Order: sequence, then structure tokens, then C-alpha cells
Amino acid sequence: MKSLMRVVVLVGWAVGCGWAAEADLAGLWKNTAMGIGQSVIIVSQEGPDLHVAGYGVWAGGGVGVWHGKGRIEGARVKLPLNYTKLPKPGFDGKVELDLGIAADGKTLEGTWKNSLGRKGPVRFVRVVSEAAPKVTTAAEVPAGEGPVSDGDKKEEAVKP
Repeated sequence: MKSLMRVVVLVGWAVGCGWAAEADLAGLWKNTAMGIGQSVIIVSQEGPDLHVAGYGVWAGGGVGVWHGKGRIEGARVKLPLNYTKLPKPGFDGKVELDLGIAADGKTLEGTWKNSLGRKGPVRFVRVVSEAAPKVTTAAEVPAGEGPVSDGDKKEEAVKP
């Protein structure tokens, strides 16, 4: 019984320290904050490293566009963001998100804080992927996926 308890404690500690596999956060996330419409981030992920780009429309302002790089640390994400298009005059373009990752991987929730010391809550929910489009003819397959026929393969082989 003592051995089992030690294993449980060790596994819990390892997960808390980030030894467990990183959460898969790659994809599209919707910001559910009040007063910001059409607000989404696209997350690209390489291991624990994240690259994000975002867009939103502020009430009483306009469109804001931002990007940033962050890192998964255990069950949290720290994301410093830089706005490249400010949604309204006087808006602070340096913001950091500190987000907790929900156990089911469908929610990121925490706080934003700008360089002026203002802060508030923020919550993102994962956007469910659409079904892949149905392809009925070879002509509908995107060209970037490679050759469609043997003739295409021969043409590509001749190219310098």
C-alpha cells in the first residue's frame, strides 16, 4: 500500500512539474470575453512552444490584430502578445496572457495584463474542426497535395 501511495504521489508531482506530455493546443480558439466580437486565436504548436495570431473587434473601437510566442509550463500557458493593429486610440499594445489549460483540453482560462498594469479575466474555448470537404473528382484535390495522375508524376520528374 505504501508503494502504491508513493507511485501516485510521484506521478502527481511529475505531472505538476511538466513531465507529462504537453497538451495539444494547436488549432482555432474563440475568445468569449464580453465586448470583443469575432475574437479568435490560431495556435501553432511545436512541443511546448506556441505561436499565436489573433483577431478581434472591440466594442467602442475597431479591429485589433496581434501575435505572440509562448510556452506550455505544466498545466499553464504564458503568452506575451504584441498588437500590430490597435483596436482604439490609447490601447496598450503589450499584453500578457496567463492561462490555465482545462483537463479536457477544450478551455484556456485565466487573466490578461497589459504593460500599464491593467488586468482582467479571459477565456478561450476550442473551436470544433469542420468535417473535411468531400472530393468527388481529381480536379478538386488541392494541387499542393502532390500529383494526381501518372502523367503529372512524369511532368514533375522532368522539371529541373
